[in-house]
Amino acid sequence: MDVIVFLAGTGCRLGEVLAIRWSALDQDAGTVASNANVIRARGQGVLLQDHTKTKAGVRTIAIPKTLVDLLRHRQSNFQIRNDHDLVFPTLRGNIRDPRNTSRDWRMARNRIGYPTVTTHSFRKTVATALDQSGLSAPEIAEYLGHTNPSLTQDVYMAKNTGGIRAAETMNFLLPSL
Repeated sequence: MDVIVFLAGTGCRLGEVLAIRWSALDQDAGTVASNANVIRARGQGVLLQDHTKTKAGVRTIAIPKTLVDLLRHRQSNFQIRNDHDLVFPTLRGNIRDPRNTSRDWRMARNRIGYPTVTTHSFRKTVATALDQSGLSAPEIAEYLGHTNPSLTQDVYMAKNTGGIRAAETMNFLLPSL
């Protein structure tokens, strides 16, 4: 499922991914603009909002080459015509329901043996990977679309890294015996 691969490769929110339009992609630059959101509203059904969950959610991020290639392949071979220019519409060209997408993923993850990995788990995994690669909390917060880096640190970044970076720093600071 391309939506899941995109979530795992970017850490974007599910509603943001489902709202990505082809016009928001710059495949040559390898970037995607996040500026919309898909939600399910009581009594209204599935809606494509012209804003993200938060103000900080409006951003343009670089995406891995693997995802650029996936999107090029998708555009060439599987693009479904839809009135909203969506990258990930339903098979009928409608706005994809986040609840249905989560349900489909839940069924798939149970089959493949990862029953606790939610669509939001990918967001936390990306934050941890970026942290372990040396990005700062403000950089990770910006990438994830958080206003406050402390939220990113408190909720999304791994807390038990074993002090590897601290030990490496201390190795540099302490003289050899």
